[in-house]
Amino acid sequence: MMITIEKDDEITSTEKVQKTLDELGAVQGVEKAILVSEEGFPIMCARTTPISEETENLVSAMVAGIASTFAGACVQLKLGKTIDFIHVQTPLGLGLISRVGSTILVLITKPKVKLGLMHYLITSTKDKMLRIRDF
Repeated sequence: MMITIEKDDEITSTEKVQKTLDELGAVQGVEKAILVSEEGFPIMCARTTPISEETENLVSAMVAGIASTFAGACVQLKLGKTIDFIHVQTPLGLGLISRVGSTILVLITKPKVKLGLMHYLITSTKDKMLRIRDF
């Protein structure tokens, strides 16, 4: 009996998460895609949308602070403890923040993207990441 190893089996879960993040970053209209820890440290950034390490660190810290603050506000407003999306819209684009287990997925887009499509992309990316790895 011969056992064959699928090429996909050779890829680690971290590499699969990176590939998933890269696919999200390659979508037309997406400027940046970053996975951040709850503590505000960058975990990984889509290689398709490179940013400087300084910017990645600064954005990661700010996003974790926003998510934590908003979660606290939601508890006070009796909206629950879990945040699905935080949506920030500016004239220069959108910022979408969403929980993936104990991490935070950040998506920065160009201004004229379809919000529903971006929400769908984040939801499907979250589902894919959670199937790959337990965050």
